[in-house]
Amino acid sequence: METLEVHLKHQIEHSRNFFWHRIRWRAVQEHLPPGSFELVDVGAGAGLLGEYLTAEVPRASYRFVEPIESLQHHLEVRFGRAANANWLDCFSGAEVICLLDVLEHQEDDRGFLAELASKMDSGATLLVTVPSVGFLWSQWDVALGHFRRYDKRSLLQAVRGLPLEIRELSYLFPEMVPAGLLRRLSRGRGDEERPEGFGQSSEFPNLPSPLNAALYAAGTVSVRLRRIAPIGSSLLAVLIRA
Repeated sequence: METLEVHLKHQIEHSRNFFWHRIRWRAVQEHLPPGSFELVDVGAGAGLLGEYLTAEVPRASYRFVEPIESLQHHLEVRFGRAANANWLDCFSGAEVICLLDVLEHQEDDRGFLAELASKMDSGATLLVTVPSVGFLWSQWDVALGHFRRYDKRSLLQAVRGLPLEIRELSYLFPEMVPAGLLRRLSRGRGDEERPEGFGQSSEFPNLPSPLNAALYAAGTVSVRLRRIAPIGSSLLAVLIRA
């Protein structure tokens, strides 16, 4: 948890313009309803989703659930104490629930999804992103406390039998698979002994602005073509509460 907390705090200052977060936001934005609506960000972390939402969809209402106390404080300062939804028994009135790169941190992912679904209104949308493709597993996943990476089959198994209807299941970031393979080769698979501190950094790299811009441009193309992508370093699921 400590490594994850440091990683999320780093995002507060350094990650808003990082291409990966901006492309993930574009995928989420496609599924937001028109007009005013309420969105609950479960596992909000540094609140980057809230930053994008308030800047680009000002009529939307943003609320968050975040278990790390220091990040809760940051989110309350940024979005107001009323936005803190940690103690709600249900998300009544929320049209959209986001679970962005959170499910892989849950040992019992199916139980976590079942509890979340029980809090949602009928007809509400659940947007889920997770790291994908098992052969990309590396020390980076270990450092962040991931229990697994997903593929379409394993994510379907986590959802099967729950009152959640699948509207979309697509891979994101196919262009990042080679980089994921390189990370695995440089940092190891995560199941072998490593010297302490070796390959343990959990941070996104600080990219030169031209490279970040180029990766963002590539991502804007791949996110539009995601429904035909056979593979990607992330997976997006769009689920409707039955």
